[in-house]
Amino acid sequence: MARHALFQITPQAAAELSRQAALTSCPGVASLELQPGGCQSWVLVIHAGVAVGEPMARTDGITLWAHTDTVNQLESMHLDHHHDLRGGGFILRGPKDVRFCTCGIAFSRPARDVNQEQ
Repeated sequence: MARHALFQITPQAAAELSRQAALTSCPGVASLELQPGGCQSWVLVIHAGVAVGEPMARTDGITLWAHTDTVNQLESMHLDHHHDLRGGGFILRGPKDVRFCTCGIAFSRPARDVNQEQ
């Protein structure tokens, strides 16, 4: 696993990812993809049961995979999952230099976003 993978998965997120991946032909894995746009610069898309890129984090029986550029953007963040009577969803959390949308899966890293545009 890459040593720069400072991305963490909470037990709640790991449980939900494991549940979703178990419904696929490839349990125990999920891929993270960043797509531009949305309510911030990047929107996180999770593909349960798919292993694309390099392994970036592992906990509680689930391994997350992503391409290097995604791993770099998600550095120092963690993935959580919240569930209540209204439903549930994944939530990204991270350091103060990251702006998160209230949707929970969109974010901007102003310093890194500027560097990628150049």
